[in-house]
Amino acid sequence: MKDITNKLILITGGASGIGRLMAFDFARRGGRVAIWDLDAAALKALETEAAAEGLFIVGMVCDVSDRAAVARQAKALLQKLGPVDILINNAGIVSGKKLLEIQEEKIIQTINVNVLSLFWTTRAFLPSMIERNSGHIVTIASAAGLIGVKGLSDYCAGKFAAVGFDESLRMELRHTKSAISTTVICPYFIDTGMFKGVKTRFPLLLPILSGESAARRIVKAVLKNKKRLIMPRFVYSTLLVRLLPPGGIDALADFFGISSAMNDFTGREPSSASPAKKAGTVSRKKQGAVQQKTQPQKTPSTRAAKKPAAKAPVPKKTTAKKTAVKKTKAAAQKTPKAAVKKGKAAAKPGGGRRSGAKG
Repeated sequence: MKDITNKLILITGGASGIGRLMAFDFARRGGRVAIWDLDAAALKALETEAAAEGLFIVGMVCDVSDRAAVARQAKALLQKLGPVDILINNAGIVSGKKLLEIQEEKIIQTINVNVLSLFWTTRAFLPSMIERNSGHIVTIASAAGLIGVKGLSDYCAGKFAAVGFDESLRMELRHTKSAISTTVICPYFIDTGMFKGVKTRFPLLLPILSGESAARRIVKAVLKNKKRLIMPRFVYSTLLVRLLPPGGIDALADFFGISSAMNDFTGREPSSASPAKKAGTVSRKKQGAVQQKTQPQKTPSTRAAKKPAAKAPVPKKTTAKKTAVKKTKAAAQKTPKAAVKKGKAAAKPGGGRRSGAKG
């Protein structure tokens, strides 16, 4: 197995789940670990726990679906810790809905995080690996990248792409006689919370994998420079199943419970990181619109400052009735009560003509 003492290992999406478990495993073996994730609070907690054990784990906030952010953080990481020796593309998300039930934004988000991020991170660190003729690129794919699963159309599309990405990259490096290694990981469901609610029909053949066991096997596969790790072993049978006609594949998927595995899926509870950031796909214009909607309410003083200047009060027109009454009262002071009564009586007909007041 390779010695990773003081080697720099970068794990994307490593603040929780399988990424977090791998981070501690690599660090305990003497590696220096950097974590990219969107959840700043989880990264801070991870660093604190690692420091208590005397382990080298550093967290950096980065949206791997944003190529500009990846380029910026890659440069910062290089300046801070040096070149990356092992890149583990672990970041991934899942919607767990049927095709017509998935929001379009969620489809784009899934492809950006599960597929395009592979290109941005690998392009950021592969050049320095080529210069040193040393390095290792690990792609965390899935068994869902080997066979389609009902309710995972976007996820399967992304993981099939991840498997193809690794295979193509491996061939490119092999034909240049490069010493850089690649490894693709295709596990069945792992109980880290991401696939909460999924079920298996045959636990002995297709068990829901424990996070600790899966992380340990992945780390060992990387240290042994294995080209591919599929777990559990029964999933290797999908390579043969693909030789069957579509009807045969569907029948076996139904029999082994693969088609119904997602029926009770609930998934992981949303983290504190904002959905827009996790998406990594919201356009700048849309982000601006979201910010405008979520701005804090203006204070009374701010509202008052922005109000237009008040117009000068316009004197209200006196109605004919009021005018007549006023004249009558004035006359009452100079005439006897009988004259006042006569004046009031004269004022009544003009009081009901509101249209006359408008003129």
